[in-house]
Amino acid sequence: MRYDIITLSREFGAGARDLAALLGDALGWRVLDADIALNVAKRLGLERGSPAQWDEHAPTLFEMLGSSMLIGTPELPVTAAMAARPAAGDVAAATRAVLEEAAAAPPVIIVGHGAQAIFAQRPRTLRIRLVAPLADRSRRIARSRGLSEKDATEMARHFDRDRAHYVKEFLGRDVSDPLLYTWQVNTAEVSLPEIVSVVQLMLAERTS
Repeated sequence: MRYDIITLSREFGAGARDLAALLGDALGWRVLDADIALNVAKRLGLERGSPAQWDEHAPTLFEMLGSSMLIGTPELPVTAAMAARPAAGDVAAATRAVLEEAAAAPPVIIVGHGAQAIFAQRPRTLRIRLVAPLADRSRRIARSRGLSEKDATEMARHFDRDRAHYVKEFLGRDVSDPLLYTWQVNTAEVSLPEIVSVVQLMLAERTS
């Protein structure tokens, strides 16, 4: 039984976007990554890219309390943008629908968005998680985004927390659970081309 879906869970800065592109080229598979947010926006009838701030985000208790206080305080004006902002739960539900539609037409590579949890029980799904030491990821982020390593480190920590909270809040799973993954790999020690080669071998084994 061959794999026909690959999910790429990742720590921020571990190289998932680059790996998805390499895998897509090597396998000839469709890749869902940055366009997931655009598809979600279309499904919700929003402007292109408008849910980006909620992409893989579950509001904290502080945020929910803050939103309730703003809406309930007439002295503080609620802007049209704030009023039109979609609820995080609606974005999560639309995201899941987008991913399930993609899974209905494999083969496909899906980056992030809790796909490893959504398809945890689906046969023929290769669930990969990319990790790397924070220092290595910070250097990679600093180079690619023109940031200081200090700012890159804070960005990595922020996105790691946000994505983990999203998966826990909306999918009820812990991203650090090793049983969610077929293979977890440290991209500070294994290069992306090497990962592509291993995945190709795994696919070949499944077809033999």
